[in-house]
Amino acid sequence: MKRSLTALLLLFALLLTGCSNGTGTDSKTEAPAEVTITKETLSDTLRWFNAAYAIITTRNGGDINLIGGYGTKNLLEVQMIKSGLKESWEVTDKTTADDTLNWLLEEGGHNAELLEEYKENSLSEYTREELIEVLSVSSYTDNDRAYYLGLYDAVANYSDNAILAWDLSRAMQLSAWYYLAGYYTYEEAMDKSLAIAKSLQKAYGSWDEMADSYLYGYQYWSGDDMSDETSESFARYQIYQELVKQTDSPYSIDWNYELQKDWP
Repeated sequence: MKRSLTALLLLFALLLTGCSNGTGTDSKTEAPAEVTITKETLSDTLRWFNAAYAIITTRNGGDINLIGGYGTKNLLEVQMIKSGLKESWEVTDKTTADDTLNWLLEEGGHNAELLEEYKENSLSEYTREELIEVLSVSSYTDNDRAYYLGLYDAVANYSDNAILAWDLSRAMQLSAWYYLAGYYTYEEAMDKSLAIAKSLQKAYGSWDEMADSYLYGYQYWSGDDMSDETSESFARYQIYQELVKQTDSPYSIDWNYELQKDWP
């Protein structure tokens, strides 16, 4: 199964032109039961949730003050989200939604794959300087060097949680999207998000650490070079830096905020 996030803006364009792999827009799509959440009524716990996946929400042109980055009244947005889940995650119902979260949360997701690759390549036997020397031969491309150094640095900095934030951040976004798509109830989605958020707090000590691990994960998955200013990894790094600097930054809420269930 391909475990990635298709750019929502592209999906939006495809849906408008009726070219989303021939599926078109389903006129029978119904929005899930509405839970009215605005920027003014967004609780601190929900604000924390949204901050955990604010990078991808911003990259996709969503609103970091809305659950999942989108409202639930717009049927076209609901169809867009359902199409994105199907195309990028092969999620089409509650069963496949549960299976995908299980892969991310219980089976280790991409974090487990990276740790296995780190082990297979015996990267623990090198210092960083030695690894750079090994990778300096002409048979390695710049992206190869970035890839293996990314693996090395992720484990060096975060040990077994190397790119866990990449998996958990997406799991939180997926939980919200499952609600928007109608696969989860609002309570189910938020309960799942609460458990994931608490796992993130245990794994990392700050928003910066979480974002760092997330970006290592994106670079690992995409195979590009975060130091390349034309890369998607660099674009996401820039988004994080810009979000941090905002007056109303989503990361202004304390990383160690005591998350609590404040929904029905």
